[in-house]
Amino acid sequence: MSGRIAGILLAGLALPAWADWQFAEPIDIAPAQTGVFHHLDASGRRALAVSADQIALTWEDNRGGAARCYVAIGRPPAIHEFRFGQTGCYEPGVTALGNRRFALIWSEAQGIHVALADRQGVESATRIAASGGQGVLAYRPEQGLIAAWAQPEGRWQRLYAMRLGIHGRRIAAASPRPIDQAPPQNDQIYPALAAGATGLSIAWEDRRQGHTTIYASRSRDGISWAPPTQINQGNQAQSNIGRGTGAMRPALAPFGHARIAAVWLDKRDFLAGYDVFAALSENDGAHFGDNIKAQDSFGDAIAQWHAAVAGNQRGDLVVAWDDDRDGNADIWLTWLAPQGFVENSSPSPAHSPASQTDPVVALGPTGDLHLAWIERSQDDSSRIRYLFGRRRP
Repeated sequence: MSGRIAGILLAGLALPAWADWQFAEPIDIAPAQTGVFHHLDASGRRALAVSADQIALTWEDNRGGAARCYVAIGRPPAIHEFRFGQTGCYEPGVTALGNRRFALIWSEAQGIHVALADRQGVESATRIAASGGQGVLAYRPEQGLIAAWAQPEGRWQRLYAMRLGIHGRRIAAASPRPIDQAPPQNDQIYPALAAGATGLSIAWEDRRQGHTTIYASRSRDGISWAPPTQINQGNQAQSNIGRGTGAMRPALAPFGHARIAAVWLDKRDFLAGYDVFAALSENDGAHFGDNIKAQDSFGDAIAQWHAAVAGNQRGDLVVAWDDDRDGNADIWLTWLAPQGFVENSSPSPAHSPASQTDPVVALGPTGDLHLAWIERSQDDSSRIRYLFGRRRP
């Protein structure tokens, strides 16, 4: 029995089984082109955002012979594509601002830039850092727009954050401040931001212990950040191999009332590769609880990749990733239920003989699912697909 079928059968009434869902026909946000490679590499997997009835999806591809950034904005299937940034544009990310407006962040040779965007196009860019990468955004009305990124400092990459002002159609930069006040002992990279009920939370991949761990901090104002704490458990190296287990690429999502979910890829079971682990905070990011494995036993023997997470205010939480448990890379989802994460399922449009990878996910206020991913075919072409799903009444 395949992992996909077994996951659906074992979940029973606990999961939003796909038989209980209505899916629109998937659409191609970026059509397939031979020799063109699409990347959904936003830090924290934040390449997809929803504002009212509009979505915004950012990516990078090389269709013109060099890496350029693109955003698709609109109400599917009416999607408008816009190019932004300079040649050599990487890791574009997006966050929703309300009123069908979005903010973009990306890196290029000239530094890290931000800009406002809506279905009319992308506004003029503002540079917020002269160097660095892996920029991520979050928006909270009380503090406004917050950016975080990694930039070189001596031998290491150090995380900085900045509160940004929105003035009409432009974004104004302020003074950056380091997240961790202690000088870096090794790289701090791949930040993820979440706007919670009482402030902001940040998580990142940290190497101060000589191996990769996940650290987190929080701030009430987006300016001063609490001393960081480690949220992944199980540090001990296995079989005396290496300095410790590896944990990487965190993602964050607020959900419910003052709850924050962190997910990441974790190699504590080093023989099977990376697994998807999660930790939940019940006090708006001040403390994260015990680690929970998000994928089910059908995925334990193989590696998972590109973990993403999304939540909404009513308390829904979904985790997405890709793995090849059925012999080919497919997109897999799990939902948080009172008893924990339910058995994994793969919606059929994201489960096919082609390679389906790099999911990004968002949830609407009533639990509507927005999912995008990269499909790579054997003819050396790739495309970006988008799927909208809604539970049946």
